[in-house]
Amino acid sequence: MTDDPVAGIFASLTARLYALPTNHPDQTFVRRYLGTPRTVLGIRADDLRKLAKETAKAHAHWPEAQWLALLDLLYAGEVFEQRSLAGLLLGVLHSLRHTLELARLRIWLAQQAGWAEVDATCQSSWTDKEVLTRWVEWDAFLDKLSQAESLSLRRASLVLLVSPLRHNADPRLTQRALTNVQRLQAERDRLITKAISWVLRSMVAKQSDTVRSYLAAHGAALQSTVVCEVRKKLETGRKSG
Repeated sequence: MTDDPVAGIFASLTARLYALPTNHPDQTFVRRYLGTPRTVLGIRADDLRKLAKETAKAHAHWPEAQWLALLDLLYAGEVFEQRSLAGLLLGVLHSLRHTLELARLRIWLAQQAGWAEVDATCQSSWTDKEVLTRWVEWDAFLDKLSQAESLSLRRASLVLLVSPLRHNADPRLTQRALTNVQRLQAERDRLITKAISWVLRSMVAKQSDTVRSYLAAHGAALQSTVVCEVRKKLETGRKSG
């Protein structure tokens, strides 16, 4: 047994993950699909979300340093669901998100592989208000991510903007999103092309004219599937396919 409370909680959470119901996925298939090299237990998303909420409530008294230490362990976990749980925990730890050093977030993201591990942290953790409140930091952070050697970080530079863009047409968010899209639109890896499509589609509800203008100016440089998906969203409000 360890006297370290963080290590103890990490071990307890890992044991709980293994005890949850799973669908016993084919490892070769699911790893290829998710893009992860790690063991995938196949736990239901609802069960993971419930565990994240229970953990946050049970240790609400923890100081920030202990939460950061636990997230460090989870983000380096050998099991896919440990990393997914880290992202879900970050999503419910509102106070921690407000003060989190973005350099630490970069370290966590750089350790992730495949769209599912990256998106578990980026997809909906930060709101438009949270990002804009610290915009000078976030703008520089997202700019650097889009130029990183790491494919995971480049995807993160796009996916982190999806939720804020759905709810806010602030020109700062728009400019950063389109700058990152234009910087990355020549890439053909699906982790990037799918993220580009996602970002542009996320803008449709609040600023469809901006998206139309971007397609008119840059459509030839975008992958054809991206153009098709975004046009479908503009025309019908639904994703293509």
